[in-house]
Amino acid sequence: MSAPSIPPSRPPTPPRNGATPPPYDKRRQYARTALRMSAEIHLGDESFTATTRDLSEGGCGLEFQRPVAEGAELTLGLFLVIDDVEDERVPPLWVKGRVVWSAEMDGGKTVAGVRFEVITDQQKAWIRQVLSHLPQ
Repeated sequence: MSAPSIPPSRPPTPPRNGATPPPYDKRRQYARTALRMSAEIHLGDESFTATTRDLSEGGCGLEFQRPVAEGAELTLGLFLVIDDVEDERVPPLWVKGRVVWSAEMDGGKTVAGVRFEVITDQQKAWIRQVLSHLPQ
């Protein structure tokens, strides 16, 4: 009995418009800046804390101690922290977002990328103000 024949593999299907997708780092509208901030997450009836990995006017990277599904809608509160203490002079930024990607890491930690879904010009100004005070 002869081995079954394996059909030749097809080349990957190009995007419908024929364009090649841009490299990953060129897909974002806003550049992300590495920044650790305290965050409070509201996801349905649950609330939990997180830490930012990076921030831009369009979204942020987060770390937390529980899984969060891709596509989840959440409300995110960002708190300015100086020397491990929340700065009460600067009100937190509350913004609605959606989890674009999520990955579980060792030790039960989850990292995720969140795109801000509803953000006003005033909220963008808050982010620009925070980022402008970072050392370059």
